[in-house]
Amino acid sequence: MLNSKIALTVSSAEDDVPLSLANRGFCNLTGYDREEVEGRNCRLLQGLETSAESQAALHDFVHDPARDDGRFAILNYRKDGSTFHNLVFMTRLRSRDGAARFILASQFDMTTAEQRKALRSNDERLSRNLADLQVMGQQFGLAMEDSARAIFNSIAMLARLNLDE
Repeated sequence: MLNSKIALTVSSAEDDVPLSLANRGFCNLTGYDREEVEGRNCRLLQGLETSAESQAALHDFVHDPARDDGRFAILNYRKDGSTFHNLVFMTRLRSRDGAARFILASQFDMTTAEQRKALRSNDERLSRNLADLQVMGQQFGLAMEDSARAIFNSIAMLARLNLDE
């Protein structure tokens, strides 16, 4: 577990749920060293743009011992201040008597997936705008289908290039 590439943490299920263990994957994802996070709550990854709704969803899970697992999307911050879209899976680890002892969490950087969703949405809007331009062009007797398609392809290519930066 400690050397897994998947970001994993274990926290106490009591008090402020401080991290008991953070693996190498977690440290690589967040930029923090294990010594900097163990004993602290994962709120240290939250920042100004982290939504109150996602914070509340995590808080509600942590403080509801009846819930065994949950999945949460949250905007987090690395040690260097850069943001990432974190998909967090959490599950309670219980003792034989059913008492919640620990919370195991795995974190996945979904930033690229979020950017690709936005890119698809932009492509769809561009396609609709292209269709509108073609209709307007036809109404004015303009043959602009090839020009409009070239504009669309150029804009879509620029958006993809910016995504890779």
